Amino acid sequence: MKSSTKNVAATVVICAVALLWIADEYPALRFRGDGKFSGGPIFGYTIKMRKIPFDQAGEYVFHFRGLPDEEMSLQLYAEGKTDKNRKELTHLDTMLDALLVDHNGRTVCQATGMPRDGQNEHIWVVMSSGFEAAFWHWNCVHMPLKPSDSYTLTLRISNVDPRTPKINLLPVFEGGQLDLP
Repeated sequence: MKSSTKNVAATVVICAVALLWIADEYPALRFRGDGKFSGGPIFGYTIKMRKIPFDQAGEYVFHFRGLPDEEMSLQLYAEGKTDKNRKELTHLDTMLDALLVDHNGRTVCQATGMPRDGQNEHIWVVMSSGFEAAFWHWNCVHMPLKPSDSYTLTLRISNVDPRTPKINLLPVFEGGQLDLP
């Protein structure tokens, strides 16, 4: 074999190994499923699912795999709502249920409750700012998810309060942000 052929072959092998390493280190290349993946290891990862109506009873199922090897948290963003709408979002009797299971049927997170102010494991806590509002639940934060596992997220809205705003909820998994001092 000529020296130049050996160099080309070595370069191809090195590039293939580097590409496989990058694909393993950058989950956007391996993510598959019902969500839209964005972000990276420095500023964190975000997986946005399709929007679901908050004011209608229903069950919504999402399948995905190839997540980052990070702790992730589930939030349900209230479309178009902010701090100004906090009272409207915290005084509803609409029931929200979330169930995240892995491909072996093991429960990763299970959350049930109504949106409220406060912090306990029986409610969906409302977080808000001048730009957005979302619901989160103690049982579905800092979940250690694995790149090799497949997951199914089932969200259920029931007992819809007539005061529930006619908006969409955007289910989002977030995690992997750097912990700065």
